[in-house]
Amino acid sequence: MNTILIVDDDPVTRIFLEEMLLQGGYRVVSASNGVEALERLEERSCDLILMDILMPVMDGYEATRRIKKRSASGFLIPVIFLTSVQTDQELACCLECGGDDFLNKPPNPILLNARIQVWLQRADMANRLAIDRLDVENVILKMRLDHHFDPRGLRVLMTPLGRTTGDIVLSARRGDGVHCLMVGDFAGHGLAAAICGPLVSDLFYRLTEQNVDLWTIISQLNNLIYTRMPINMFLSAAFLELDRTRGVLHVWNAAFPPVVRIRAGKAMDRFPASLPLLGICAELSVPAQRCMGEWREGDRIYLFSDGSLETRSETWECFGMERMEAFLEREIFVGGELETILPVLEAFSGGKERLDDITMVEVL
Repeated sequence: MNTILIVDDDPVTRIFLEEMLLQGGYRVVSASNGVEALERLEERSCDLILMDILMPVMDGYEATRRIKKRSASGFLIPVIFLTSVQTDQELACCLECGGDDFLNKPPNPILLNARIQVWLQRADMANRLAIDRLDVENVILKMRLDHHFDPRGLRVLMTPLGRTTGDIVLSARRGDGVHCLMVGDFAGHGLAAAICGPLVSDLFYRLTEQNVDLWTIISQLNNLIYTRMPINMFLSAAFLELDRTRGVLHVWNAAFPPVVRIRAGKAMDRFPASLPLLGICAELSVPAQRCMGEWREGDRIYLFSDGSLETRSETWECFGMERMEAFLEREIFVGGELETILPVLEAFSGGKERLDDITMVEVL
């Protein structure tokens, strides 16, 4: 039996709607304003809401905004506005604030019942899909909790748009002590991109444990993505092979933002992309397309996905490499937390909602 919440400051209207809904076989909960509606939803779950607009304390627009904001991601509680308002602007506000439908007051009982049934059916389908998605996300999150990950010498920031992310960070040491690191970004973000992560992770750690050189691992990852994943699923990634004992650094960059080395507080080197996206072609060219550098005590390497660099201002300007390097020199190298990039990007974008995952890794 479905539960319907009636939100209206007119007691006569509430009684009329309650009687009609009870006769239709629904459970009924009532509230006289938006604040009471939020309280009722805290007390129990409801399947649909009939919302008035003009009410004291909190009107229907604000109540709907808060209800939709508090709803779990992907889950739908339909809000049908019942209103005596007639202007196009006010009716448009019913939808802009998150409402799903509206009817004029007093509502025609036959029409109202039909709308309720349609929206309950839609919500049931949407919520079943949301539950299935949640189950899949939980499976992926557990698969990503890999005990092979070696955190030594690293600081990592990962801020996915949803519960899952297309960004991936893998870190391991071979038997000879050489540190192998991969920071990658699958095409797109969210569930589809996140599903690919465990396959790549398993191969990376398995081969590293077998003391396979990093170029061979990159080649096999490329083959895995090319042969096993959908044709529109690619991986941009940067790979580091760091021998701290010998002071040797190797970098491979496959269509990833430039890797930055900072020495003595100044951005010294950029290691740009020299390989294509992994998975876009059957074979990669010979391993000459790597950057080789000297690793000194105090050096730091920074890798970051394009979610930060492509953050746009209100004038549509990208945050870009120069601002990123200045930020690293000014804030991070002197001891700041990686998380301080988030308010910097938010201020740069004018507070606009992020459109991509943001990942940043510091190699100490």
